[in-house]
Amino acid sequence: MKNRLLRISMAAALALGVGSVVAVAAAPSGAAAPVQKCTHLTGSATLSPGINNTARTQTAKATGKLSGCTPASGKTGGSGTLSATLKITKGNCTNLAKGGQHFTGNAKTVWKNKKTSTYALTFTTGKGKTATVATITGRVSAGLFAGHKVTGGVKFTVKKGQNCLTVPVKNLTFVQTKAFQIA
Repeated sequence: MKNRLLRISMAAALALGVGSVVAVAAAPSGAAAPVQKCTHLTGSATLSPGINNTARTQTAKATGKLSGCTPASGKTGGSGTLSATLKITKGNCTNLAKGGQHFTGNAKTVWKNKKTSTYALTFTTGKGKTATVATITGRVSAGLFAGHKVTGGVKFTVKKGQNCLTVPVKNLTFVQTKAFQIA
């Protein structure tokens, strides 16, 4: 009887220990599991008045398609259309080529199931060779997932023929470099 109690106690202790390891592995310290994660984001943006050598405020209007969003059932339908308006202060060829720029603005996703999420976002560009890559941070300000943090990343490509110096940059395309996540 005594040996049986010892075995049951050891099995219970082992089970609790394994459960604790699994719980720690599933939720790293300080990290929130995403409530929505989209693996594909592509789109285009139009800049106005257009980036050239003169530093001036630019307005970027972007639209994109989000897909591969999980969990798909119920909340979003698995995909959506993203639209954004961003402000670029002192936007010119030199500043953008240097990188480290911050663009802020608002965006909205209309999910496949017609629910919406509105965001306040900041795009921060890399420096040097990564000046055309931006990290996205922000928060869902209204609608589905309100109050949750947003993260992601995109790489911009300038439309052929627009070189900033002789032809202003007015049209960009973008592709995702880091999953668009709401956590």
